[in-house]
Amino acid sequence: MGGLLGIPEWLAKLLFVATFVAIIFSLGWRNTSRSIRELKERRISPSREEFLELMEPDVSPEASEFLWDTALFYIQPHLTPHPDDDLIKDLPIDEDDIGMDWPRDWAKQQGFHDSNLPEWPEGWLVTIRNYGRWLDMGPQ
Repeated sequence: MGGLLGIPEWLAKLLFVATFVAIIFSLGWRNTSRSIRELKERRISPSREEFLELMEPDVSPEASEFLWDTALFYIQPHLTPHPDDDLIKDLPIDEDDIGMDWPRDWAKQQGFHDSNLPEWPEGWLVTIRNYGRWLDMGPQ
């Protein structure tokens, strides 16, 4: 039995859902592309060596290398991480990854459980540099 426009009702529903999902993905892609473009215009994309050098005064080499590799996975090939990037506002990275996966991966790499990391310091911006400083506050 034909539904809307002579096609089965189940197919009409499927097409509606598929169209909705396509619109959501398109908007997400557009917003991500725009934020990457704006960030590229606002700051340099340092090389790995430049990034490590910029992080050096505040963050251990191990934490800096971890953050370079981890952030780069999400933003390459368009950008490289910069120590002053705000992980929430500037970079197209899911907050759950930053808040759950990264601490767990760091702790595992360092040989302790992520529950041994301290609470995020009040008043700290969520920049890559501060994130590295926070990771360094974990057990040694």
